[in-house]
Amino acid sequence: MKKKLLIAICSLLMMSMLTGFHSQQANPLQQSLQSSLVPVAKMELPKKTIIGFGEATHGNKQFTTLKLDVFKHLVEQQGFRVFAIEGDFGGGQKVNEYIGGGSGTAEEAARAIGFTIYNTKEMAELLSWMRSYNEQATAGNKVHFYGFDMQRYDQNKNGLFTYMKKVDPPLAAKYESALANLNDKTVYDQKPAIVQEGLSHISSLMKQMHENKSAYIAKSSEKDFDLAVAFAESIKQNATLRGMNINYSSTRDYYMAEKVKWILSFEKKYDGRQNLFIAGHNGHIEKTSTTMGIVTCMGAHLAKAFGDEYYAIGSEFYESKFLANDATTNEQKEFYVKNSGNHRLATLFANTKWTDGFLDFTKAKHDEAVTAYLNRPQPVSAIGAVFSGWYGSIEKMYTLQMIPAKAFDALIFVRTATPSTMLTNR
Repeated sequence: MKKKLLIAICSLLMMSMLTGFHSQQANPLQQSLQSSLVPVAKMELPKKTIIGFGEATHGNKQFTTLKLDVFKHLVEQQGFRVFAIEGDFGGGQKVNEYIGGGSGTAEEAARAIGFTIYNTKEMAELLSWMRSYNEQATAGNKVHFYGFDMQRYDQNKNGLFTYMKKVDPPLAAKYESALANLNDKTVYDQKPAIVQEGLSHISSLMKQMHENKSAYIAKSSEKDFDLAVAFAESIKQNATLRGMNINYSSTRDYYMAEKVKWILSFEKKYDGRQNLFIAGHNGHIEKTSTTMGIVTCMGAHLAKAFGDEYYAIGSEFYESKFLANDATTNEQKEFYVKNSGNHRLATLFANTKWTDGFLDFTKAKHDEAVTAYLNRPQPVSAIGAVFSGWYGSIEKMYTLQMIPAKAFDALIFVRTATPSTMLTNR
C-alpha cells in the first residue's frame, strides 16, 4: 500500500514538473521575447545623430567591454569617430591626446578620466584599441575622445592655463593664483564661501577671454580658443554645483547634456563629424527622468533637443558581482545582486538561457505581447559608484522604476556580470 502511494505521489510530481515545463515553454511572452533577441555580436543599430549606451552598474567589466563593442560597430558600420563618456572633460582631453599618439600609457590615460570607476584594465584596453585604430587611420578618420562631466578641476585648469600662458601670460598668472583653491585634492570638503570666491574669479576670467577673443585667436586659433573656453566652463560649472544652493543632480545632468551638445557642435565645426556615441549610467542615458532627485536627466534633455535622432540603449543583468564604494566606509568592495520576480525583464531574459542579448524595441513592435510588456512600468537595474550590502535585499535601492519602451530604444542583457579588474596602484 505504501509502495503504491509512493508511486502515485512520484507520478503526480512528475506530471506537475512536466506541466510546468511545457507551460513555461508555451509562454507566449517568453517565446516572443526570445524570438526578438539577437546576440550582441549580431546587433544592428539605426543611423542616428547620437547613440547612447547606459550601464546597469559602474563596477562590472562587461559594461565597459560593451561600450567598446557598440562603438566598434558604429565605427565600422556607420563611420562614427567620436566617443564621449561620463567622465571629466579636462581628463577626456588628456585621453584624446594619448589616443592621438601622445606620450604615456593606456593605464595613465584611464586614470586621467578622473573617476575611480574608470581605473580598470577594461578601460585601458578600450583606450588601447582607440590608439591602435588611430595609428592606422588617415588624419581625417581618427577617433576622438571626450568627457562630458564637470566634477573635477585640475585637468581643466591645466588645459585652460596652458592656453592662457600662450596668449596672455600676465592674465594667466593672475588667475592661476586666484583659482588655486579650486582643486581636486579639496574638492569634496571646501567651505561654500571659498568655492563661491573661486566661482567669481572664473566668471571674471571668462568675461575677459570673450572681450579679448579676437586678439587671442590671432595668437592661436579659433579652435584652440573654443577649447579653452570649454575648459573654463567646466571649472565654472563644478564651482556652481559645489558653491551654490541648487539641486546638484538635476543641474549636473543639465550641464552634461549641454556638454554633449557642445561636443557635437565642436566636432561638426572643425572636423565635419555628424555623429556621436555617448556612454554613462542608465539613469543618465534614459529619456524619462526616473532617477531619484533629478528633475530632468541628461537623456531627457537630449531627447527633447534631438527627438528621434537620439537613440538610447539601456543595459540589464540577471546576476552581478560588482565593485562599488561602501556607503558607510567609502572603501571599494565587491557586492552581489541577483534579480528575481516574474515582473522583472531581467528574469524573462534569464529564462531564455542566453549569455547576452540585444533587443531593439522598434523591431519587437510587431509582437503585441512584447510591446505591451515593454510599455509596463517595472524596475530596471541602476547601480552607481556607491553601494551597501543591504541594498541588494531591497529592490528599490538598486533599481529605477521606468517604462522600458519610453526610457530606451533598445536594451542589452548580460546574464552574469563580473567585477571590473582594477589597475594596480601607481
